[in-house]
Amino acid sequence: MNGFLLFKRRYVYYIEIVTMDKNILFINNTSSASLVPGLLAANGYGVDAVYDSETGLRHLDARSYNLAIVLESPTAESWRFCEKIRRFTGIPLIIISFNASTETCVKAISAGTDYFMRKPFGPLELLARVGSLSQRAFSRQTIPVVS
Repeated sequence: MNGFLLFKRRYVYYIEIVTMDKNILFINNTSSASLVPGLLAANGYGVDAVYDSETGLRHLDARSYNLAIVLESPTAESWRFCEKIRRFTGIPLIIISFNASTETCVKAISAGTDYFMRKPFGPLELLARVGSLSQRAFSRQTIPVVS
């Protein structure tokens, strides 16, 4: 994502292009393959994919990501994993689940997920949600301006 930063030095304004990396951690907690990492990579995102919760938590602790996406199985308690993630990071978080109940969805949102998506959904919807969270994350960054 590109942004513009306007700053002033001795009464002269400068514009600098600020590039924000678009690094996503995809945590697949199911036994099935997913097309999500390929979809994201094809749309300009850097994606690290891991295949269990504990590895995902280690990646979140050791590396810098702009967003995390968790693919949960229908039997998982995604809100518990969301609580673990929120203990040490506030990055935007999307949880995708198969056949999740309304109760599961509400618990995950209450635990701190930004979006809870039930399958099936279209690829454009996922890309729109990822883009939306990326824009909000970029706009929340504060850059000090010296006058």
